[in-house]
Amino acid sequence: MATFNSRFLYSATSPRNPRLIVDYIKVAQQAGFDGKEYNQDLQANFYDTLSAQEVAGQSAGKAKDKALAGRDKLTRSPQYLGFFITQSKKPFKITEAAKLLTDSALFEDVLLHQLLKFQLPSKLHKEGPENAGRFNIKPFLELIRLINTMGYITYQEFVLYGMTLTDYHNFDDAVARIKQFRVEREAVRKAKKSLKVFFADKQTELFDNLYADLIKAEQFKTRESKDASYKKYKRTKMNNWRDYSDAYFRALRETGLIVMTQGRSMQISPVRQREVDYILETISREIMPVNIKRDVFDEWITNPTLPRLLNDNPDELRQQLTVEGVQVTETDNLYDMKRELAAARAKRKRELVANQVKELKQRNQQDIDDILEMYQLISDDEVVDRSTMYEWNTWRAMTMINHGDIEGNFKLDDEGMPSSVASGGGGDIVGHYGDFNIAVEVTLSTGKKQYDMESEPVTRHVGELQSKLGQPTFGIFVADKLNDNVVDHFWTTSVLKHNVYNGRVTVIPMDTTTFIEFFKRAVARDVQPSNLQAIGEYAQRRARETMVDDDTEEVWHRDVVNYLLETVN
Repeated sequence: MATFNSRFLYSATSPRNPRLIVDYIKVAQQAGFDGKEYNQDLQANFYDTLSAQEVAGQSAGKAKDKALAGRDKLTRSPQYLGFFITQSKKPFKITEAAKLLTDSALFEDVLLHQLLKFQLPSKLHKEGPENAGRFNIKPFLELIRLINTMGYITYQEFVLYGMTLTDYHNFDDAVARIKQFRVEREAVRKAKKSLKVFFADKQTELFDNLYADLIKAEQFKTRESKDASYKKYKRTKMNNWRDYSDAYFRALRETGLIVMTQGRSMQISPVRQREVDYILETISREIMPVNIKRDVFDEWITNPTLPRLLNDNPDELRQQLTVEGVQVTETDNLYDMKRELAAARAKRKRELVANQVKELKQRNQQDIDDILEMYQLISDDEVVDRSTMYEWNTWRAMTMINHGDIEGNFKLDDEGMPSSVASGGGGDIVGHYGDFNIAVEVTLSTGKKQYDMESEPVTRHVGELQSKLGQPTFGIFVADKLNDNVVDHFWTTSVLKHNVYNGRVTVIPMDTTTFIEFFKRAVARDVQPSNLQAIGEYAQRRARETMVDDDTEEVWHRDVVNYLLETVN
């Protein structure tokens, strides 16, 4: 049993994207781990296998303790949500829920069933000395209830009052706090004061109240650091708070029950309201006894048919499918009907994308202003899930700029807003222009982390696309703040010829400010594919010229950016 010590909702943050759990399951299945003794050898083998397949950016050999790294992947979200059973020196089990989760058409349905069973404390999660007696909650159940009760919840409200709802008996208090917060926030807005500062002050005030006794006793030691100062203690707890908030938010979004309103707040999807009502009316708020026997707990947490939801009723599914225009028969089984419903919903979302593309290509000033405003909101940290919104907004910009077929590797909710970022192993945005292609990669990471996470993968994505399609392909890399080492890396790959990628791999790096200027100029004129192709060809040619002239990556980058802006001026 693991011990957690936070005084806000605890969550596993590995993997950060719930959909990566599917990759973890597939790796474990393909490696034949099911039924083998769960020990350090299996943990290390799992890490090596995961690394070899580059799941979630894992790179073999980087972890000093491979067994520890593998155990972290196996025993976090995959175990907490009932997809793996991991007990030392006992058979490792890939559960029935896990097998169903790998069916993409059933992902949302299976995930929802498992999330609704997660509770704090539990057989797997014991309160520590810092938070004893504070928890009595099924977090996802109560967060859904909170969103439904309030009509909508902003991400700030979610962090402040959703994440500090640790006992369902305090639900009404959380509602009252959110209402008061909205009153105070509106007063700040009308006074034209900083909403960012207002939120930061509120979070600090709430933190100091939550940890008042420990602060007074100067008990500032954390497991992660020898620094026992209040400053370090607060920073560590605040970072955890944000990480856990992101984990809960992403998981909720992946259920399909929650939609976004312009990236600023979350609400119940109108087409899923009946399902939510059923959940809130029928699922008990009481948690399972913490002292339950482990085998009984495992049997319950791994059962994909529990709790029973509205869509577990065949008659209800037939009714929903009829509304979607899908013909069903009495002989269709439950999971087949769930797959058909998922397919109907996916079709509706594809139609939403098609309508968005049609609208964007008209280049209405309102849409241009909306894209520019969204970049500003992302920069000001005023939207939920900045990475996802950053990628989606850049897809919108590229779609509006030119005549290509622009594919965005993200998933949409029922309202046409993005619900998750691109999965690993592929480009964020790919534009097809007949004779050539453009792969666009975006990131909010900065500094050394940007270089470590993005430079090699971006080069590989662009190179593999060029090799796969057999056409000239170049990349555009957009970062909020561009790292100099990343620029140097892309200059080098533009110079060198790569047999594995059928030629040189050219990626043009730019920061958000430059991309916005590029966007504003490009939408003001009718940019043709030939204009964009000329930019890629110039970047590659100029890279070789600067090498011959013994110039640096700075010269190359400056000249390419200038050429890019002049071409669309």
